[in-house]
Amino acid sequence: MCGVDGKPYPANATQAGTAARRMETRMSMAPGTGTGTWTGAESPALHVADRHELIRVQGARENNLKDVSIEIPKRRLTVFTGVSGSGKSSLVFGTIAAESQRMINETYSAFVQGFMPTLARPEVDVLEGLTTAIIVDQRRMGGDARSTVGTVTDAGVLLRILFSRLGRPHIGPPGAYSFNVPSVRASGAITVERGAAKAVKKTFTRTGGMCPRCEGRGAVTDFDLTQLYDDSRSINEGALIVPGYSVDGWYGRIFGGCGFFDPDKPIRRFTKRELHDLLYKEPTKIKVDNVNLTYEGLIPKIQKSFLAKDVDALQPHVRAFVERAVIFTTCPDCGGSRLSEAARSSKINGISIADACAMQISDLAGWVRELAEPSVAPLLAALHHTLDSFVEIGLGYLALDRPSGTLSGGEAQRVTMIRHLGSSLTDVTYVFDEPTIGLHPHDIARMNDLLLRLRDKGNTVLVVEHKPETIAIADHVVDLGPGAGTAGGTVCFEGTVAGLRASGTSHRPPSRLPGRPQGDGAHAHRAARDPRRDGEQPARRRCRHPARGAGRRHRRRRLRQELARARVAAGPVRVGRRGRGGPGPRGAATARRSSGRSSVRWCRSTRPRSAARAGATRRRTPDCSTRSARRSRRPTE
Repeated sequence: MCGVDGKPYPANATQAGTAARRMETRMSMAPGTGTGTWTGAESPALHVADRHELIRVQGARENNLKDVSIEIPKRRLTVFTGVSGSGKSSLVFGTIAAESQRMINETYSAFVQGFMPTLARPEVDVLEGLTTAIIVDQRRMGGDARSTVGTVTDAGVLLRILFSRLGRPHIGPPGAYSFNVPSVRASGAITVERGAAKAVKKTFTRTGGMCPRCEGRGAVTDFDLTQLYDDSRSINEGALIVPGYSVDGWYGRIFGGCGFFDPDKPIRRFTKRELHDLLYKEPTKIKVDNVNLTYEGLIPKIQKSFLAKDVDALQPHVRAFVERAVIFTTCPDCGGSRLSEAARSSKINGISIADACAMQISDLAGWVRELAEPSVAPLLAALHHTLDSFVEIGLGYLALDRPSGTLSGGEAQRVTMIRHLGSSLTDVTYVFDEPTIGLHPHDIARMNDLLLRLRDKGNTVLVVEHKPETIAIADHVVDLGPGAGTAGGTVCFEGTVAGLRASGTSHRPPSRLPGRPQGDGAHAHRAARDPRRDGEQPARRRCRHPARGAGRRHRRRRLRQELARARVAAGPVRVGRRGRGGPGPRGAATARRSSGRSSVRWCRSTRPRSAARAGATRRRTPDCSTRSARRSRRPTE
């Protein structure tokens, strides 16, 4: 069998021949048709499954979209450009990603769907070729108190496996090095039904790495009891001052009807037993108003409901209560490492897993590179690749024990990208919302490399972006506009980056595109966008952002109109200098007055400089005069 160039395929290269035949089939396919013809005599026809290479959107009308119809190639990097409000997010997030998520949710059972948000079908006529969509935005990570950089990526798992293989002394499986796994010991008798039944004594042991003192959080808590209740009141009088524990609420009814103490007695008169039941009672079954419930002490309940999450992820009023009532201190047993003593005692070349997690990731990558153990070579290669991904994306300064709730939005987005890079899933649609925002130009190049690596794994990457550096690496570009809001919602351009440079879309200066020379064309473009500006106007008064300048001119025009209407309705009252009831000669102070429904605010930006230098006076309504003047106008009885 021969290829397109007439050279025969190798006889023992089955996979290479299959790939080459597929490539030749695509090359021989006529443009715009769904069928292809094979040039060789023994060539098979194009497989039906190979024809779904596009994501087709027809008649999208979500938000401000105006019957948008596009075709997005799969397994390519597509960048959506346009001014803010042109409809990029409505197309990518509100249409493509939303429909993919809705169809995935429908595959779950009705019971599971009851706990998930109900998503409506986007306003679109046809959506074809969708794959599983994963949205990677700059939202901060979840607020679990035990979540760290190592747990949200594969780095922590690989490191635990490494210590379970090479750590000395050997303490157990990888779970013995995890601060999320507690140690469990149990013993008892079981009955074995085999012939004559007999009781057998069994012992169960599971070794975990959780510190028993802080329960894997790295910090212990102490409560200020004066912030939990008012001891001068009773339970029925509203003694509990914890958010959500009012006497009229459900928790108030539970504490009032539990029967362990008198709800009408002030807390300061409680006995030690009653106070212990109020604060530290273990879970106990009770019945309140013929309803079976589980009663638990106030402090354990607060620990489970409030302290199980990251403090920054709580609601503002709950966070204020926690910061006021709870005192956090480093665990004295584990020193903040969250690990048990046994997990800290196992070491590799004098380094424990607690020390490795506390190291800077760039230093940890160098330590892993020095380990040469043939028995765990694939494991070391995978761990080294993951740690190098942190360094390449500019996160080498982090540590694996860094709480995930303390990461910024950009850091959380890049950590999520590293997690997906190590995933075994392929042919997935990744959707990014301005991944380069707030990044240094050096880090933008690293982010672009990460996007290309996701694409090279066989995934479809959709990016909403404004930076020219990211637009330049796109395989396909979709430009929406030409304006924002009702002036947008249409496709201005769809094609390659080279075609976008030559298209000259009206809402983007051609000089800003990558590879476009910065010459007189940029000045000509700015002049064409705002013909009201002439060459004699000083450069310092020009606004480099046309939309922002238009907004300023509109506000100034509106202010001058309101000021003129107010002057006509007002009487000729002369304004004194600063400190005498009015603004000074240069308008440094500000005066407000009302005339009808309009509110006027004088500021320095609305005064001509020549009038300000000449000490021109302003007029104002009689309502802005002093109180003595107003009292003098009152009729005497």
